Amino acid sequence: MIKNIIAVLLISLLPLTAFAVEQKETAYDRVMRTGTLRCGFIPWPPGFEIDPNTGVIKGPSKELFESIIRLTGWKVEFVQTAMGSVPLDLQNDKFDVMCADGPWTITNIRLVDYTTPATYSPVFIYVRANEARFQSYADFDSKDVTFVGIDGDISADLTAVRFPHAKMHTLGSLTDPAQMMMEVADNKADAVILDPVTGEGFIKNNPGKIKAFPGDTLAVYPVGMSVRWGEDQLKQVLNRATEMAINIGLADQKLDLYDPARKTIYSPARPFQEPGKK
Repeated sequence: MIKNIIAVLLISLLPLTAFAVEQKETAYDRVMRTGTLRCGFIPWPPGFEIDPNTGVIKGPSKELFESIIRLTGWKVEFVQTAMGSVPLDLQNDKFDVMCADGPWTITNIRLVDYTTPATYSPVFIYVRANEARFQSYADFDSKDVTFVGIDGDISADLTAVRFPHAKMHTLGSLTDPAQMMMEVADNKADAVILDPVTGEGFIKNNPGKIKAFPGDTLAVYPVGMSVRWGEDQLKQVLNRATEMAINIGLADQKLDLYDPARKTIYSPARPFQEPGKK
C-alpha cells in the first residue's frame, strides 16, 4: 500500500519536474550571473566598423552604447549579426540585446521590444549629383523611378511605405552600404534612402557622385537598443541607463566628438527644464 502511495506521488511530481527543466534562463538572469551583456551589431561605417588589420570594433555608435551599458556595471561583448537577422538572433540567444537598433524595419515592432532612444537619426533621399528631374518627394512615387535598398533596412522598408509606386532594386542583407550609393552613382538606380552619417561620409570620399535631395527630413528614427519580447527586467535596466546617460550629459559628450553641430544625428529632448531657461 505504502509503495503504491509513493509511486502515485512520484508520478504526480513528474509534470512539475518537466516544467522546471523546461524553464529557460532569461537574458537578464544570464547577464546578472556572468556580468557580461552580449550586444549585437551590424557593420555599418562609420557607426560600427571593424578594422580590417586588427579586427577591433570601433565607431561612434559602438562608443555610445558601450558607455551606456557600462553605467550598469556590466561588461560588454559585441557580437556581429546581419540585417534582417536580429529578431531570430535575439530569440535564439545569439546575443542579449541589439545595439543601435531602430526599428530599421518597421514590421520588427511586432517581433522585438525597444528601449528608450539614446539618439534620433534623420533620413534623406540621395540622388545622382547631376539629377534634376525631381522637385518634391511626390515626384519619387512613380513607376519610372527605381530605388535601391538593402533587405531588412530602412532603405528598402521605408521606400515601400512612402513610395509604393516606385520600383525597388534590393541588395542582400550582407551588402556594404556604400554599394547602394554606387548603384545610384553608376545609374543602376535613381535614388536611395539613407541616414546623413552614411550619405555624407560617402560624398566626402567620393565627391561629385551623389547628393542629398534638397527637401525636408524624410523621416526620423529613434536609435536605441532592442530585446526580445518578455525581457522586461533587462529592458528596464537599459532604459534607466540610457536616461542617465542623457541626463548627466554622457550621451551628448560622445556625440560631440563626431557631430557637435548635430547635422547628422539628433539628441533626444531632456525630460526637464532648467529654471529661467526655455
